[in-house]
Amino acid sequence: MWGVDIVFKNLRLQTKIFFLVSTVVIVSFALLTIIVSNRAFEMARRDAFSLAEETADKYENEIRAELQGARITSETLASVFEVLKAHDITDRDTMNDILKHTLSKKEYITAFCVAYDPDALDGKDSLYAGMKPAYDETGRYIPYWNKLGGNIDVEPLYDVDIADWYIVPKTERHEYITDPYPYEVQGHSVMLASFIFPIIQNDKFIGIVASDIVLDKLQEMVSKVIPHEQGGYTEIFSNAGAVVAHPDKPYLGKDLTEALAGTPRARYASAIKDAIQNGKPYIMADSDFYTVYNPIQFSEVTKPWSVAVSIPMSKVLSNANGIRDYAIAMSVAATCVIALILFLIAKSVTKPIILLSNAAEILGGGNFDTEVPLIKSNDEIGALSRALRLMVFELKNAMTAAMAANRAKSLFLANMSHEIRTPLNAIIGLTSLLLKTRMDDKQHDYAEKMQRTSSTLLGLVDDILDFSKADAGDMELKCVPFDIKALFDDLAIFFQKQTSESGLSLNFDIEGALPDALMGDPLRLRQIFINLLNNAFKFTEKGSITVRAFVMERYQSGIAGDDIKLGFAVEDTGIGIGKKQLKGIFAVFNQADNSSTRKYGGVGIGLAITRQMVKLMGGQISVASKEGKGTTFSFSCPFTLAAKTKTQDSVADEAMDAAESEDENAILKGMRVLLVEDNEINAMIAEDLLSSVGIEVTGAVNGHEALERLSEARQRGDTPFDLVLMDLQMPVMDGYEATEIIKKTPEYRDIPVYALTAHAFPEEKMRCLSLGMEDHLVKPIDLGKFYKALRDVALTKANNN
Repeated sequence: MWGVDIVFKNLRLQTKIFFLVSTVVIVSFALLTIIVSNRAFEMARRDAFSLAEETADKYENEIRAELQGARITSETLASVFEVLKAHDITDRDTMNDILKHTLSKKEYITAFCVAYDPDALDGKDSLYAGMKPAYDETGRYIPYWNKLGGNIDVEPLYDVDIADWYIVPKTERHEYITDPYPYEVQGHSVMLASFIFPIIQNDKFIGIVASDIVLDKLQEMVSKVIPHEQGGYTEIFSNAGAVVAHPDKPYLGKDLTEALAGTPRARYASAIKDAIQNGKPYIMADSDFYTVYNPIQFSEVTKPWSVAVSIPMSKVLSNANGIRDYAIAMSVAATCVIALILFLIAKSVTKPIILLSNAAEILGGGNFDTEVPLIKSNDEIGALSRALRLMVFELKNAMTAAMAANRAKSLFLANMSHEIRTPLNAIIGLTSLLLKTRMDDKQHDYAEKMQRTSSTLLGLVDDILDFSKADAGDMELKCVPFDIKALFDDLAIFFQKQTSESGLSLNFDIEGALPDALMGDPLRLRQIFINLLNNAFKFTEKGSITVRAFVMERYQSGIAGDDIKLGFAVEDTGIGIGKKQLKGIFAVFNQADNSSTRKYGGVGIGLAITRQMVKLMGGQISVASKEGKGTTFSFSCPFTLAAKTKTQDSVADEAMDAAESEDENAILKGMRVLLVEDNEINAMIAEDLLSSVGIEVTGAVNGHEALERLSEARQRGDTPFDLVLMDLQMPVMDGYEATEIIKKTPEYRDIPVYALTAHAFPEEKMRCLSLGMEDHLVKPIDLGKFYKALRDVALTKANNN
């Protein structure tokens, strides 16, 4: 396919047009031929089905008429014997005379058999015991009257109670037709079938009457029938799929599967038998015959037979093949004529296009001094020629202006960076020194505001320079090992003050499968999150901001050195962005509100830089928003797994110092807390915060280990833990399952369990409380709320004691 594509690309335009249009014409005629042929074949098959169905209906009626006499005779005799029994006229000689006389009058019936349950006829079986030939040793009334040998003779039946022709009518209480079976009659083998009717007295089964019929006439019928004189043939099958009648006598009595063995129809044998047994029609078409199987139903309760009519497929499709050949011949002739016309048209149309194409190729190489040919015509090609000449003229002027503007921009950015950074660095440095001197509260407040404003201005300058580097392709990425979970901890601390002042909830939803150590540029990734979070805080007045991180794809085995793709999202519940403004949200210097009365400041460069950084890191970024509901920025980046790194968090020490200065936390001294946390850094921070106020901390990295710590403490007889701080997402056993076990264990159920998690949504808090947890604390830790919750536990314990 690749080679064909290369050849096609190297063809001349005239050849391409001729080839493409000719292909469309050829395909169109081919489809038309296929449609016409399929339609002809469908009509031929429909005609064949109608013919086969008509023939099947004809022989169905003849077969039913052939067998109906035996059925009616059996039914009549059963009714007679029921009447005799009802009037207590059960003289066996009389009944035998009736059977013998009736058999002599019915030419199409070979035999009658009557079988009563033991002593069900007259209760006198013992009186007739051993009286042959009509009775066996028991004297039971079970005579078999037949015309074997040309005379009407009788003999007793044997093994009646195990025969299906006796068991089925006795059990089902309705008529029954046996499957045809071969039988020796007057020196030659014939196919017989029996119609059996039950004899019912006072709603109780007492016996059966059966008529045996020779199926020679059915065999004679199918041997002489050639449907529509087209070389077809007819078959008759019993309900079980046995061959009742067939043009070839060796098939008689064989199972349908055996009869079809070695033919193309063998693969349909199972489906055909299912259709016959369920009394449903079946249509089968193969390379040789078109066959219709029609059910023959003798009564509502008897199992159906089936008559099959087969018509040679060559006869069925002869007319359709003629139509197909004619359609192909006409299509080929029409295609040749159209191809010649197309060649002449393509040659005249493509000449001016080729001239323009050659000129455009030269222009594409950067030679704008080339003269574009002027095509003097009023059609689309002439218009294209004039437009291309005008475009080249305008392009020359635009390139000249763009080059000059680019040189001016580069010079401007370089000068502005130097001129703004020089005094700005001095302002920031002096402000930092000023904050270390003694000032009154008002002066200190002014200095802090000056420092924050200067930092904001410096960040804006850095953003402009970063964008300039990215736009020019000069921005470079580092590739160093870093702990991505530590990066999120840093972000939580970085925005802690902004979170407190704004009253918003900053949540981190970090998937447990996220690897700790990655190779990449952590500074650029941190800058992306800072830009997105600043944007979220800026446009969110109430509610929450959520940072999500999850694994999107692992490319190989997931070990060090392999690649992984991570997905990130920053969601807020802010004012949202309208559909119109959403389209250009990542454009440089673009804002959702560009009016002079806009409420929110900024120059609109942060998102443009963010997109450039994500793109540089090999990822993609997108945004989804709804006005009044909030905005979600989503992006993905590939990383390489690295060996696990260790990071330190100095902020925990700072928070610990703040906690130690609070005298009210003295009540916490001596408390025993079980800390269940799988993240090493989070565990370290929490342990430092707890230890700093005198709390004894026991650690566990998952729910299973927490249960072991509780069990060990109980076995040692130690003072029970005063509190369990439980993370939720952990390997081996999560916090949900561990809490359920704790609350169901009598020895632990009174120990309060507090969730300590990054999941801050209300529904998550409800789930924790429903499991029996006493409280729900959110990461990043709010020190005031954290220590207050611990003091509540200590006060409850003191009051109980």
